[in-house]
Amino acid sequence: MRRVLIVGALPPPSGGVATHCRELARALEAAGLRVDLIDPRRVGPAGRDGRPRLLARLALARLRREIVHVHTNGHNRGSWTVAALCGLGHTGASILTLHSGLAPDYIRKHRTLARLVAGRYSAVVAVNEAIAAALTDAGVAPSKIVVSAAFTPSSLAFRLSPPGLAQIRRAHPLLIACALAPGPEYGAAVMLDAFAAVRAREPRAGLVIYGPGTREPALAAAVRARGLGGAVHQLGEMARERALAIVAAADVFVRPTLADGDAISVREALALGRPAVASNVGARPPEAKLFPVGDSAACAEQIFQSLATRLPEYAHRVDCLPTLLDLYGRVGAEFDAVATGTALAKGM
Repeated sequence: MRRVLIVGALPPPSGGVATHCRELARALEAAGLRVDLIDPRRVGPAGRDGRPRLLARLALARLRREIVHVHTNGHNRGSWTVAALCGLGHTGASILTLHSGLAPDYIRKHRTLARLVAGRYSAVVAVNEAIAAALTDAGVAPSKIVVSAAFTPSSLAFRLSPPGLAQIRRAHPLLIACALAPGPEYGAAVMLDAFAAVRAREPRAGLVIYGPGTREPALAAAVRARGLGGAVHQLGEMARERALAIVAAADVFVRPTLADGDAISVREALALGRPAVASNVGARPPEAKLFPVGDSAACAEQIFQSLATRLPEYAHRVDCLPTLLDLYGRVGAEFDAVATGTALAKGM
C-alpha cells in the first residue's frame, strides 16, 4: 500500500491550505492510501522548535519510500524556507503544491530561489495558470509543472449547523455568506460596501461572515460605520462542517478577495448548489459570477444577478484527486525504480 506524507498547515485556523490538506488526506485514505500529516508551523513538546521533528519525519519517509507532498502559499520567505527544508530533507518522491494568488509576484521577484527550490521536487503543482506561468518564467522545467485546482468534493455531505444559524436564516429573506480572514487581500471593506448597496435595495438582507478574525473589534467598528449593525453576523472561526452548513443555508456566497489562487470556498459553494459571486482574480470556475476586483458596486449588482439567473449544473466536475493519484503513481514508480536500481548496484 502506497504511503503519503502531507506537509502543510492544519486547522486551526481553517484557511484554504489547511482545509485542503485535511480533506485531501481523507480523500486519499478513502482511495486506499496510507496518509500521515505534519504541520511545519507547529512546535514540538514543551514548546521546542518543530523543524528537527519535521526533518526526522522526512528521513523516515525516505526509508519507507513514502511520497512527500508539501503544501504552501509560495508568497513569502517563510513559505519557501519550508519548501527548501522539505526538498533537502527528503530526496525521493516529492511534490510541491503552491496555493496563493500572491505567489506569482513573489516568484517573479525571486526567480533563482523558486527555480532552485522547485528543482528539488519530482513535480510542482500550481493551483492556477498564473502560478504555473511564473514558475516557467523562473526557469522551472515545464515538464515538472502540473496545473490542478486544490479541491476535492468528497466531504461536502458532512455539515453541522452552527448555533443560531436557523434564527439568522429566518430573519433575512436574502442571506449572503462570506469567508474572511485577516489581511487586506481578503477584501473585507469591499464586502461591507457591497452589502451596504444590497441593503439599500433589500432592507431585510443579511450577511454572515465567518473565518479567522471576523470577531475582531476593528471589523465590528467597520460594520457600525456603515450602519449595518444587526444585519451583519460575525461568527468567527468555524470548523469546516459548520462553514459548509453556513454556505448551504445562504442564498449566495461572495468571495471579494483582492488576490487569490484557487479559492476552495467558491468551488464548495457551487458544488453545494449555491450561486457564487467572486472578484476576477486567480482561477475562478466558469459558473461563478465575476466582478472587477475592488469594485463593491459591481459586486452588489452581481449578487442580484446571480439570484435571478439559474445556476448551471456544477455536478462536482472539478476534483483534484484523479490528477494527484496519477501523479503519485508516476513519481512513486520513478522513485521505486531508482531505489531498486541503487540496491541492485550495491549488491553486485
